[in-house]
Amino acid sequence: MKMDKETYDLLYYYKDDEISEEGYNLSEVQLLEVDVERAKKLIKLLENSDLFIVYQTCLILIAWGYKEAFEKFNQFITNRWDKKTEFSPHRINGEDNVYDEFSYAFLISTYNNTSQVQLIPYFSKILELYGVCFFESKLKEVLLKLNFVATSLLFNIKKGITLAINNKRYYQASQLLPVISKYDKPVLNEYIEIFKGIEGEDVRIKFNLEEATKSV
Repeated sequence: MKMDKETYDLLYYYKDDEISEEGYNLSEVQLLEVDVERAKKLIKLLENSDLFIVYQTCLILIAWGYKEAFEKFNQFITNRWDKKTEFSPHRINGEDNVYDEFSYAFLISTYNNTSQVQLIPYFSKILELYGVCFFESKLKEVLLKLNFVATSLLFNIKKGITLAINNKRYYQASQLLPVISKYDKPVLNEYIEIFKGIEGEDVRIKFNLEEATKSV
């Protein structure tokens, strides 16, 4: 994909004066202090004809807490743009990790005054796709940090686990076991029995079982 220098710099250039570091990395840009002038230019990129540029722009502006990007995410997930093209292919299996990346951007937005209450509708939509789309691990990490979101969406989380199992995404389903352990410990044993029954389907399941039960 070709990209002009101005767009490239808007999306990827960062400078950290505290540690005398600079370079090109979108993840670092997400963590920068909000730059209002840069944000104004990024907001215009939300209407770019290239969906990949729109996606990358969303990751920054969601992290910075801009409502325009939250609205664009709604458009993205409602229209399932992930079915049109790949946005964040996994380095090993090639599956698109796009909604995992969105989840992490929403977490960063809480560092920029977005309340967890505001995030509930977005995570509700993401969890609807948990058993359908690929998630590497960021959603799990995010839910372990966002207590209010996770406790408010326990039903959705459990539904996501079930759907992932039904779709034979066994390891992915097990990733949410530590989340169940943290927020709904009384039902944990039920899930442990389920996953012990399918542990042989993926050797990595045992790591999530161990994490979920270490504090029980």
